[in-house]
Amino acid sequence: MKFREAREILDDPYYLGIERRLTLLSLYLGLAATAAFLTLGKVSVACSFVIGAILSYLNFNWMKQGVDRLLGADLIQAAPARRANRKIIFRYFLRYALIGGILYAIVRVKFLDLKAAFFGLFLFVAAILFECIHQVIKGLVEGRGDGRA
Repeated sequence: MKFREAREILDDPYYLGIERRLTLLSLYLGLAATAAFLTLGKVSVACSFVIGAILSYLNFNWMKQGVDRLLGADLIQAAPARRANRKIIFRYFLRYALIGGILYAIVRVKFLDLKAAFFGLFLFVAAILFECIHQVIKGLVEGRGDGRA
């Protein structure tokens, strides 16, 4: 794949729209879950969920930035990309060390709930599932309009 083709794919409005929808959907799901926990009077669970949700958001964004940089660096020039690849790989492992460190801190602090933090970490997974359902329904509706379904 050539650099121009890869850059066009990365900057395609269709994929940028999916990224925007995932971010908004995760925000809405996170706010709904936090409001539900607070309504039930579980402040420690709500705080733990918010911490997990923030980590999920950071993980998603850092992973996307890493993939974009990795593709951009490999496609521009092969030789200088090795130094950039090391930095990307270092940030990849640093991200998981950060998540592990925060989960360890949650275990050590008795106020926070580990299960709720894990629930928050899976926030973007839920957003991706909702996006998949959206795409399937959209495809079925468009297919029905074309007479294919």
